[in-house]
Amino acid sequence: MTSPPEFIGKYGIVSVIGQGGMGTVYKARDPVLDRLVALKTIFPEMLAERGMRERFLREARSAARLQHLNIVTVYEFGDVEGMPFIAMELLDGDNLGDAVDRGRLRDVASRLAVVAQLCDGLAFAHRHGVVHRDVKPSNVTILPDGTVKIVDFGVAWLEGSTVATRTGHLLGTPSYMAPEQFEGAATDFRVDIWAVGVILYELLTGRRPFAGGTVPSLIYQIVHTPLPPIDPSFSRVPDLLVRIVECALAKDPSRRFPDLAAMAEELRAVDPGSVFEPVPAAVAGAGGSWAPAARLHVPPLQPPETAEDGRDGYTVVSRRAAGNATPTPRHPPFIEDGSFGEARRLQVVLLMPDGTTLAAGGTDGSIRLWSLETRMKLATLRNRLHLRTGHGALTTSLACSPDGAILASGHLDGAIYLWEVATGLELDVRLGHEGAVGGLAFPPGGLNLVSAGADATLKFWDLPALLAGDARRELRRQPDAVTCLALAKHGRLVITGHTNRTLRAHDSANRRLAATFHGHRAPPSALAVSAAGDLLASGARDGWVRIHDIDTRTQLASHQEHGRAVADLLFLPGSRSVASVAVDNAVVIWDMEDPGLPQALAGAAEESFTSLCLADKGRRLVCATAEGFFRVWLVPA
Repeated sequence: MTSPPEFIGKYGIVSVIGQGGMGTVYKARDPVLDRLVALKTIFPEMLAERGMRERFLREARSAARLQHLNIVTVYEFGDVEGMPFIAMELLDGDNLGDAVDRGRLRDVASRLAVVAQLCDGLAFAHRHGVVHRDVKPSNVTILPDGTVKIVDFGVAWLEGSTVATRTGHLLGTPSYMAPEQFEGAATDFRVDIWAVGVILYELLTGRRPFAGGTVPSLIYQIVHTPLPPIDPSFSRVPDLLVRIVECALAKDPSRRFPDLAAMAEELRAVDPGSVFEPVPAAVAGAGGSWAPAARLHVPPLQPPETAEDGRDGYTVVSRRAAGNATPTPRHPPFIEDGSFGEARRLQVVLLMPDGTTLAAGGTDGSIRLWSLETRMKLATLRNRLHLRTGHGALTTSLACSPDGAILASGHLDGAIYLWEVATGLELDVRLGHEGAVGGLAFPPGGLNLVSAGADATLKFWDLPALLAGDARRELRRQPDAVTCLALAKHGRLVITGHTNRTLRAHDSANRRLAATFHGHRAPPSALAVSAAGDLLASGARDGWVRIHDIDTRTQLASHQEHGRAVADLLFLPGSRSVASVAVDNAVVIWDMEDPGLPQALAGAAEESFTSLCLADKGRRLVCATAEGFFRVWLVPA
């Protein structure tokens, strides 16, 4: 084996991570941002093969247009002396097969959580016109905190593109390919639904639904043989879970789930109180073998409520248990006040201190400023990476100095950019984290910028020094990655959410830990503090929202109206009601004094709300959509 090169372009090669059929993946260091990356290259002899360069670049383009928690992040792709490369997020974790082999997923509940995250990532890709086409355990990475990352878009199909194939070879892995892929029929995103169904079947039983001694034999079974029922020894698997498997693995694509978001919703509807143990000890094919299937001991479940929605015979199972009724609109109504924006993907929104300007962070890394008065775009701020490459990393957080002079943006690649609001110019200073930025805030006084990231650090930056081009900061290491951040007690406390499911409060003056809050069963994903500064609302990845008294650290209330991770939340005027969104088309309004009857503000079916803010002194609720628009409601007095 030849020794690795010292450099590929600007990237210094640290070591070889592995080699595959197409090329080599290196562990490398980006000298500009001083971070480690995975650098994927292609063998020179493969470049001579017709269509291979295009396939390699298609992987880069496919993944680069997707910025999502459950999809590996592509930082850059390019060409050095005729050799194409992809620089992407360096993942520290196991592929799905290895994770099962090592006992990381010991029960069915944990495996369903993995499959639900896999559905989330692929559903996002499908909404952006990208079909993976090679979903299998080795292309699913499980990080130490349990986050799923989908990798290897090497055979992905871009909507509207012509797919290049390798002569005489199947693109994909036969065991996970859908019947229509072998029949020469037109294919679409539903081939990924089939592949996820195969993985789910495999995780439940320890074997794939179809097997054959030869590839032709395997293909015949996939196309013609009925789905083998789950082994009688697994008869205690809930009926709902059996139906999910059967729906995903329907031979006719029109009878599968309408999309993977629907499949994720059904998976999360499986009773979390059920006891699943033990489960198959290995995934078939992960290491060449699988363990004998063991019995699952599942308490009897009540028959789920079902409702036909008319989508090709697919049956939707209600997520609400008896007694948890659909929200009833008995509260004063929120009145729609129009919408505006443009078709540019949005992730986070912030109301600037002037009270009339919205800052919106996009999935492409750019920041757009909008006037709430005229509802017109004022400016587009593009950082140095965006100007150089035409795109940047997804915006994860925004913050503005109290005087409105400086805007800070944090990104999925760990970078933080500072902008002079009056001129729209980026300040020439480099700061950031070794992982995704979890949150940003400017405490009152104008002396600091606080940031936190997935590298498990909390950083207090000297703002005057930053304005002079000096990235001076004080660092406080945290026990686990930071997922969200907020200020409380008029900036005296910095509160952070962590992947270990805790909330921590630091004194912003002496930087010491002041309090710890517990109660979440999943990592927090969003924080909000009441106007009075006495209450803390936190949303988590399992859809739960919890309210804590900051002084006593006690949990006052909790509710779960979301079926997926809470993306953003805020207190409405009066500090008794909380509005929250979870990247779907509903804003949930929950009143702590009337917890049984939440309100739901519904958007259009195709909308996905990602972020919230209050404007006009709390009289208007502004909701940003993933599609690039803002929907406004008048808040009842």
